[in-house]
Amino acid sequence: MNESELGKKVAQLLDHSLDNIDQNILGRLQSGRKALIENYRESGMLATAGNSPDISKPRSPYFSIKNILPFVTLLLILISYTYWQSFQYSDENDEIDILLLADDLPINAYIDNDFDVWLDS
Repeated sequence: MNESELGKKVAQLLDHSLDNIDQNILGRLQSGRKALIENYRESGMLATAGNSPDISKPRSPYFSIKNILPFVTLLLILISYTYWQSFQYSDENDEIDILLLADDLPINAYIDNDFDVWLDS
């Protein structure tokens, strides 16, 4: 059963029960409905649920500079720390190249067979 069929079924059941309503009650329901339609005005206000911040106001207390400044400061500290860490640990091959050029290699480097293969290439 789809939504439109369900709506029609509910409307039929409600219409069927109208036959059993007293005429006095039916008249009061009709007059109440007319009064409601005459006094109906659309509200321009937006309804919010719960305790969520209302960001439609121009000066929301949640988005002030004193609340955003610590977040921005923390973000800048994390970015600068990551940038600094990227320069702290250089590649191991860079250190070997520097030692080769400076001719300060330890004896173990000359004994190592992999080093000889690397020098030949």
